[in-house]
Amino acid sequence: LDSLLQESVLIMSLCKRILLARSTCSIRSTRLFSTEERWRSAQLTHRTVIRVSGNESATFLQGLITNDINSLVDKETNSLHCMFLNTGGRVLFDSIISPGFEPNEFMVEVDSGLAKTVIKHLNMYKVRRKLQIEALKNLNIYAVYHDKLSVNTSPAHQTQSDVIGSTFCDGGTRGSQLPDFSGQSEAVMCHPDPRVDLLGYRFLSSKGDTPESALSLNVENVSLDDYTEYRFKLGVPEGAQEILPAKALPLEYNMDYLHGVSFHKGCYIGQELTARTHHTGVIRKRILPIQFLEKSGQSQPSLEPDTSILNESGKSVGKLRRVSANYGLALL
Repeated sequence: LDSLLQESVLIMSLCKRILLARSTCSIRSTRLFSTEERWRSAQLTHRTVIRVSGNESATFLQGLITNDINSLVDKETNSLHCMFLNTGGRVLFDSIISPGFEPNEFMVEVDSGLAKTVIKHLNMYKVRRKLQIEALKNLNIYAVYHDKLSVNTSPAHQTQSDVIGSTFCDGGTRGSQLPDFSGQSEAVMCHPDPRVDLLGYRFLSSKGDTPESALSLNVENVSLDDYTEYRFKLGVPEGAQEILPAKALPLEYNMDYLHGVSFHKGCYIGQELTARTHHTGVIRKRILPIQFLEKSGQSQPSLEPDTSILNESGKSVGKLRRVSANYGLALL
């Protein structure tokens, strides 16, 4: 009885610390709620939405993704970040999932170059479930963001230890501090980016609506390169060019910090290696943002993926993944 009591006290203490950490997350900038500030909108032509619909769609996805689909089913959040893994625990593709326009329907956003692979992967595990899986080619995806926002988070009980690379203990879905723009119309869907608030919103439109016309924000259109450079500044990877299919490990790509993995849900494909890596406590290499002190020009050769990054002693400390203008991502 004493041991059970001690265990209960320990669990309650842990829950209290986690709730405290969550409750102290806030947006420092009141400009977030101002319609006068200029927001930016970039069409994500490199992303495609796969629609999964049917009475068993939630159960089906729950067994395939690193995050907990129940947060969407229970309407605790409007979207979630996750990865689909192979049986060896390696990443096949990353995704942002949101509820669809109809009941028992989910929008699975993936890399456009992997769309056919994604559909094949989903159909392989569909078995006899009565599901419909199809790519929505007429659905446009936008990122709507504000590059002047800043977020204040509490460091209390966030990682397993103070060691650099230590895993984040509460890597599942999170509550966004962004204003709610959902329910704009039957043809438009807008939800906060589930990874970090600094990435703003994901805006989906099926009838040609744009963020400039549909949102009550002052929005200007920018290029995909502008958004990519901003994303690199934040150190957020996405897509097959940055997250190598069948090679990358979820925690190496900061899925614990980007709220893309639940360590408390049931079994899913590839879970064993991910859980074991988490419980070791430390990841030896992670994807990180890098900045070049000199802009790329004629005097500087173009940098290819997997270019070695050297320290001052000339020793390799990691590999370059991708570059956009003066910023990039590297596995260090």
